[in-house]
Formats: sequence, C-alpha cells, structure tokens
Amino acid sequence: MVVEAAMVLPIFLSFVLFLIFIIQMSLYSTALQSTASDTVKVISTHIYPAALAAQKWDEGSESETNPEGGNSGGKPEDTGSPWGIPRLSLMEWGEDYANGLPPPLNEWALAAAEKGEGPLQKLQSEASQSVLDLAIKPLIKPYLASDMLEYERIHVSNVIIPDLKKGTRPYFGVEVSYDLPMKIPFLNQNIVLEASAVERLWIGDTGEGRNGDGGEGDKEEHLIIILEKPDPGVVNKQGKVRAKIPPGASANLTVIYKSGLSKAKYLGWKQADKDGYIEWEWKIGVNTTPGTWTLVIQTDDGQSIEVNFTVVDGKKGG
Repeated sequence: MVVEAAMVLPIFLSFVLFLIFIIQMSLYSTALQSTASDTVKVISTHIYPAALAAQKWDEGSESETNPEGGNSGGKPEDTGSPWGIPRLSLMEWGEDYANGLPPPLNEWALAAAEKGEGPLQKLQSEASQSVLDLAIKPLIKPYLASDMLEYERIHVSNVIIPDLKKGTRPYFGVEVSYDLPMKIPFLNQNIVLEASAVERLWIGDTGEGRNGDGGEGDKEEHLIIILEKPDPGVVNKQGKVRAKIPPGASANLTVIYKSGLSKAKYLGWKQADKDGYIEWEWKIGVNTTPGTWTLVIQTDDGQSIEVNFTVVDGKKGG
C-alpha cells in the first residue's frame, strides 16, 4: 500500500495543481476581456462628441486667424489619409522578386522569405506594441476589471481607429495582451492571454455596404467592389472574400465576430494584382458563434467598405 500511495500521490497533487492553474487562467482571461470591453464601450460613447467639440474649436480658431477664409495662412491642407502603423511584409517583397526568377530559383527565394517572415513580424509587433502602450494603455487603467490584473503586465497589440472625417468605418476597437505571472511547468515559458473588443460609434447610419445601388456616382466614390463573400460561412470551414480595388493597391481585411477581431491566419494586408483583383481565404474557427457578422475592407488610401455575412453551424445545417 505504501508503494502504491507513493506512486499515486504525486499524480493526484499534480492534477489538483493543474486544476488550480486552469481556474486562475480563466479568472485572468475573464478580467482581461471585461477590461477591454469596458474601455472600448466608454471610449466609443464619448469619442464622437469629443471629435465634434474639437472640430468646432478648430473652426473657431481658423476663423480668428484667417477671417477672409481660404488657405492664405500657409497651413497645409489635410489630405485625409488615415493613421496607421507601417506595414512590413517580407513575403510580399519576396513574391515580387521571385516572379522574375526561373524555377527552381523562385521557389528557393520564396522559401527563404517565408523563413524570415516570422522574425520580421515579431519585430514589427514589438515595435507597434511599444507605440500603442504609450498612446492607448493609459486609457485602459481606469477600467481595470479586477485587482488581479497588474497594469504593468497589460500591453496593447492593435487598435482600430474610426474615420470621423468621412463618416466611414465607424468602429473603435482594441486588442490587448496580458503576461501571466505564472509560467508553463517544466518548460519555463511565459503564458500570454489575449482579448479584443470592438464597438460601433454613436454616429447614426453611415450608409456603408450599399455598393451597387446608387448608380454611377457610387461607383466613382467607392473604389472597392466585393465580388465574393461567404454565403454563408460554415463553422470549421474555409471562408473566402474576393474583391476588386485599384490595380497594385494594398487592402486590409478585418473580420469582426461576436468575440471581437478574428485572429485567423491569412487575413490582414494583401496587394492586388495588375488587374486589381485581391482575395483572402481563411478558416472560420470551430468556436465561432453562428450569426450575422461583419467584414471590413480598407485600402491603403483610406477607402473602406463594410458588409455583413452569415455564419452557420455545419453540423446543425447538415
């Protein structure tokens, strides 16, 4: 009996510690998601009135400094280009270079670029995180949902900025990460939790997603034409979006589910071909909630379009 007890007791204690570990992770994850959601809700509620007040203030200042109007004061005009973090993609550069090489040199060049893509994206992520921590992180501090969370361990990894000037892309969102104080047993590796939240601003109907119903005027205004989207998308299956934008331009696809921004691979920025065609194909996660969700395509010159698509459960549908 003593030998059996000596063998079973360590296994039992390890199992108990594992349960405690999982419970603590769940508590941290819930608190982090609540913090992100509360922050986004409050900022989304107040960002539009604040922008209107700032616009009124600027108009008053311009009328005082230049009562006759015009741009004689030498102040440069606002181009309306959206703020964004510079994008680095070794794969895009590698594809452009490899297209001019004969086989098998083009395959070797693409393989080398693929190996370097991971470290480059990690470097870009660390750089953008440092910038966003300075700009956005102080806004999160008043809304920490629990005393468990330590402010120093929270980092902002992504942010969605609305375009208030044109009234398009009326969403504000953040994606945050949290370095847990515990590490993976035996491996001594850090555990990082992530949470995201997106809210629509209170600015009324922006008329997005009405492409194709307004005649020639809309075609000139919207440079993005969606040719294909999931209809419907199926849980645990591939989703595909195909669009037409100006030839050679770059565009970003953002998919917004109930849980927030999709982190699926192969979303994000891509470059259109010489005819302007661009497409994304990603896997709709097995835990995706069925319903009607949103996808947003934004070009590098600030044009954007938002459409809804439906996700269904393949098991129930079959």
